[in-house]
Amino acid sequence: MRRLVLTALLALTPTALAATQYAVLKAVTVQGSVATLTLDYVDVYGDTDADARRVVALGDYPSAQAYFDANPSGMYLRNVNPKLRTLKTDARTTFDLSCLNRPGGVMTVPLVTFVSAWKGYHPQGCWPFSEKVVALQLSGNRVLKVEQVYFP
Repeated sequence: MRRLVLTALLALTPTALAATQYAVLKAVTVQGSVATLTLDYVDVYGDTDADARRVVALGDYPSAQAYFDANPSGMYLRNVNPKLRTLKTDARTTFDLSCLNRPGGVMTVPLVTFVSAWKGYHPQGCWPFSEKVVALQLSGNRVLKVEQVYFP
């Protein structure tokens, strides 16, 4: 019985209910430890056979080989519904920059450092924000994490 109750409680935690949404970060307004993010949601596909099949099925490329040839970086963005949305972070939101030389490939930084790197100012992260794409970890309306997406 205890195990069942503990499992039920863990399932209700924000992290357990989190979903990942990719977006192009268009603007950031910072007020103290909180930010308002202006975003355009996108789909991100990688260099896997499964993603190539998905993109071909969507009609974006005639074949998997055409998909791989057109995306040598291994990343493909698809935006079929351009629409700006705003989300607010809170003091608990974490911000990660791509740092391939670190364990896990990311470095957690303060909000101001993340925004500075996104704008291309110092201090910057380990890798430039070439496409301005972020992965948002969301739980309902709450932004749990904002992570820079690495584009080679």
